[in-house]
Amino acid sequence: MNKHRVMTRIKYMPNHWGMHGFNRDPSLRNVSVTVNVGQLEEMAAGADSIDLTELGIDKLLGSGRVTTALSVTVESASAKAVEKIEAAGGSVEMDDDDWDDEA
Repeated sequence: MNKHRVMTRIKYMPNHWGMHGFNRDPSLRNVSVTVNVGQLEEMAAGADSIDLTELGIDKLLGSGRVTTALSVTVESASAKAVEKIEAAGGSVEMDDDDWDDEA
């Protein structure tokens, strides 16, 4: 590329270089509100069950430790989170209303 063409790009299109990829429209993005297993005992505050859907939490993730048996209701949960809660003697109930199988 010659000098004059580069100078024209710098002058009239200063953001020409460095633009990479595409951005999805915000209406198409899936943003989940998440909580980790390690935070559940604080949120339950001594109770033996907690409903995360009422608190506005969409997904349960498996980071942290849980020592008390909790019954958790949530829309979706990772496999590691379910494994940790069941190992502590609790249970996870997932709301899978979106996947109704109709024959």
